[in-house]
Formats: sequence, C-alpha cells, structure tokens
Amino acid sequence: MKNSYLLLLFLINYAASAQQFEIRGVLPWHNFLAGPSAWNEKDYAQYLDECQQKGINFIAFHNYTGGNERYASYVEPMIKIRYKNILPEAGFDHSGTARWGYLPMKVSEFAFGSGKLFPLPRGAEYFGAENAILARTKEERYANAQKLMRKVLAMAQERGIQMAMGFEFGVVPPDFASIHTHSDMYWTGNASMVYNPFDPDVAGILYATIDNILETYPGLDYIYLWLNEHCMFGVNPDEALKNPKMAAFFDENEKYYSGEKINRSLKLLGVWTQAYIQMAYHYIKLKSPITKIAIGGWGGEDQMALLLSGLHKILPGDITFSMLNPDLGYKPHPDFFKEIARERSFWAIPWLEGDNSLWHLQPRVNDMINQVRKAFEDKLSGVIAIHWRTQEITDNFDAFARLARNPELSLTAAEFYQDQFLKRYGQAAANKLAPIMTHCDINATFRGIVSTEFWAYNPSWGRLNKEQADSCLWIISVIEECSKIEKESGKLKELEWLKNSFRSLLLLDQVSRYIEPAWNLREEVLTGMSQVIVSEQQKKSALEILKQAPIKDLFETYCKRVRSRGELGVLSSMNQRLWREYGLLMEFLQMSR
Repeated sequence: MKNSYLLLLFLINYAASAQQFEIRGVLPWHNFLAGPSAWNEKDYAQYLDECQQKGINFIAFHNYTGGNERYASYVEPMIKIRYKNILPEAGFDHSGTARWGYLPMKVSEFAFGSGKLFPLPRGAEYFGAENAILARTKEERYANAQKLMRKVLAMAQERGIQMAMGFEFGVVPPDFASIHTHSDMYWTGNASMVYNPFDPDVAGILYATIDNILETYPGLDYIYLWLNEHCMFGVNPDEALKNPKMAAFFDENEKYYSGEKINRSLKLLGVWTQAYIQMAYHYIKLKSPITKIAIGGWGGEDQMALLLSGLHKILPGDITFSMLNPDLGYKPHPDFFKEIARERSFWAIPWLEGDNSLWHLQPRVNDMINQVRKAFEDKLSGVIAIHWRTQEITDNFDAFARLARNPELSLTAAEFYQDQFLKRYGQAAANKLAPIMTHCDINATFRGIVSTEFWAYNPSWGRLNKEQADSCLWIISVIEECSKIEKESGKLKELEWLKNSFRSLLLLDQVSRYIEPAWNLREEVLTGMSQVIVSEQQKKSALEILKQAPIKDLFETYCKRVRSRGELGVLSSMNQRLWREYGLLMEFLQMSR
C-alpha cells in the first residue's frame, strides 16, 4: 500500500513538472503555390500524420475573402458567402491565375523540362490543387474546396487534432460593394474599403459567413476571427464617425483604448474591431453554443498589438486571444501578453518561415526555442506555428514541436542541430556541419534574402551579400566532405538535397545579377516621358550579359531537390516569375526598332 502511494505521488509530481501547452498547433497558410493552396487530400493526410507524431493537437486555417490593395479580389473558396443570392467569384490559385505576382503559365511551358516533375490529372494543364484545376464553374470551385476541407476536418479529429476555420471580419468580397442601401456602407482609405459594422448589409454578410462555416463544417472546434492585415490605414476617423451608430458605439467604448501610442485612428480601429467581434460572438453563441471562438491578427503596432489590452477589458472571457509574432516572426510576442494570459486563454504564433523569402532556406531553430520557451514562461496557453512549405522547414518545425510538447526541456540550438544532423545526415555532418548551421541560425546569416512571393519577380530577388555567399560556399564544401565519409544511402540523399538547396541560392544570385542590365534598360524605355532611343550596342551588350545567366543550371539544380508539394509550388513560381520575365526580356532585346 505504501509503495502504491509513493508511486501515485511520483506520477502526480512528474505530471506537474512535465507541463505542456494546452494548444500545440499549426497554421498552414493558404495563398501561395508553395503552401496548402496546392495540396490534395493525400498531402493533408501525410501532413496530419506528421503533426500527430510530433504531438500537434490543433490546426487552423485562414480564409481570404477579399480586402485591400493586392488582396482586393482575392477570395478563397473554403467559406462560401452567399448573400442576397450573390455568390462571389472565388478559387484557389494555380499556375493559370494572375495573383500574388504570378504570370499565368501552363505546365507544358515550364523551362528546361521542369514540367515533367508535375503529376497532373487527366485534362489538366496547370499546376495546383485538383479541386481547383479540375473545376469548370464557380460553384464547382466552392463545392470541391469545401468537400476537401470537410475531409481535412474529419482526418484531423480522427487523429485527436482540433480544427479552426477562420476569416477576416470587416473584409467583404468585391462583388458586394455595389449593393449598399446606405451611403456609408464602407469608408475609403489607402487603397482600401473599410466596411461599417453598423450597416445592415454588412451585418448580413457577416452572419452569412458564419452560417456557411457552421453548416459546411459540422463539429468544427473553433471559428477564428482575424483582424485584417491592412486594417484602417488611411481612413479618416471623422468620416467614419459621421455614422450615428458608429459614433455612439465609439463614444461608449473609446475609453478602453488608451496609451502613449494610441492615437485617434487606433482608437477607432479598436472600437471597430470590438464591434465586429461582439457581433460575431453573439451570433455564433446563438447558432452553435459549443463552438469555441478565437481572434488573431498581425503583430505590428499599427495593426493588432496595441489593441489587445483594450479588447481584453471588454470582450467575453471565453474568447481566446492570439497574434502573429512581430516582424515576420523574428521578434517574440510582446511582454504584456502575460498580463492578459492570467485571465484568458492566449496563444502566441511564431513563424516557421517568413513569406518574404519563400525560395530560400530560413534557419530559425534558435528563434523557435526562445519564442516557445518565452510563451511558456509567460504562461500562455498555446503556441501555433505559421508556415507555407513543409520540406524546407523541417528543422524549424521539429524544434518548435519538441519545445511545444516539453517546454521545460533544456535545449540549445547547438544541441538541437547536433542531434538533428546526426539523424538526418550522419556522424560526419553532426561533427562538421551542425556547428556551421548553428552559427548561421543564431546570427541570422541568411535573413534578408529576397523572394517575396506576394510581389512579382525583379532583379533584387536572391541577391546575396558577401557573408551570405561565402557561407553558402563554405557549407557546400563541408557537405561534400561529409558525403565522402558517409556510407548510408538515405543520409547521402539528404546531404545531396541540402547541397542543392545552397547551390540554388548561389545560382539565383548570379541569375538576377545577369538579368539586371536588361531589366534596367527595359524600365528606362517603358518609363520614358518621350520616346527613348536605345542603341543597338546597348541592346547587344545587355543581351550578351543576359545570355550568360546560369538559368538552365539554376532550374536543373532546383529540380534535383524537389521531393515535396511545396517545392513543386516554388518551382512553378520560378517558372511563372523568373523564367517568364527572362523570356520577355529576351523578346524586348531582340525586337527590331
């Protein structure tokens, strides 16, 4: 009896010391072809299996429904917002669409035979998710996407993983802009249309959105309400407050939003945000009381960060708060989160990668360790990792998952790389390569290399400074040394993948440098106020330089490392942006005047 009591006491104490986050989640982000926009059912199944193995117990999805600037007409079909019998245009991107800087392109047009790597279903000409490329109508795009995501919900819950479906409140598909019955249905700012939550049609669209989520995804664990990235930039508060209901709500609630950095525009944003969340909250609780609610947004001080303390004071306590970590994830969550986390559930959202370098490796192990550990020390209830790709973020994901599962684990970046490289690449790599990667990770050596998927290609993409180029050459030489020592075929393949990843970095840098003279010459012609005369010698010189670009070598090197859906997405993007622009520059230089 005494021994049983001691064993029970030991187990209780062990459980208390081996604390975990309540929520250990992932946020695979739809929009780019490198991410889940191009995933099929089997890709989700493999991903969810990996999540389950790593102890992940939550997955969230964000759905764009239009917005400002480059998002204006971008509506994804996971949520179907039918209102007054208007169904907006929507669909996941594929290689035939022209959003996010993509230049439409059939797979058959891809450079240097790279199209052969893309397994297309019968009748398809473009790369993308089958639910998108096989749809023939708007209704089919919605039906196919929602059928897939219902399967994802079922697969997640079968694996003990909760799921959230999210959208950006206050963002309305452009199809609804002209149905207003009140002149202040929306206010205009910098390339934006900010919708008035007190307009009856805006409220109707919000409720239609929630209805579709609840009807389409029965048993969904969370609805995730997102404050959109561009918020109210440029909106005149005085213009918005001409609406009597908005003005009255503002007068009643502006007191919650105060502080040195809170100006009148941020006060309005806070009150506007509060109105939408309260409307959504009460409607969700009316329609489905068991569905949980979380809110999230971007971490800039002119976005969500400075609003959270005020929102915490007024919003119901069962709403979970979250926010993307600032500066594309290079900074941890703000310190004041711990004050709010004492009274409500709060999740930090570290970035496994930033979307400004999606053609490049982004070592972030040290950030993952520090940011997850800080979330635990501040007693946040969860951590969720945002990402697009899968293969390239393996180290970051593994570090995140290990710390999320055991946040009290004593682990350094050096120890992680030593252990990880021993398993992936072998003993020689653990000895020789792990210290180099640790140095590059901690010192953010490869930070700032540009491949901004949300804009079109230009010659700044891939450019390396001397330290970055030297580091690539050094790493490649060490990989080659390790490959001569390692005997196991699986580890040799991993080393080859890593070498080709760094070779691709060097080659893209060279290609962009050789492209730049032709690019600048074309810009001079196109932006001239009067006709610009380009001499044959100028064109000949730029053409000679352009032909020296090692673009064939770049594509062939990248093709050698492709083994995931995300890498196919990057390869598609390289074709649509880089190869297409290369061809257009060739046409420009060879054009007779």
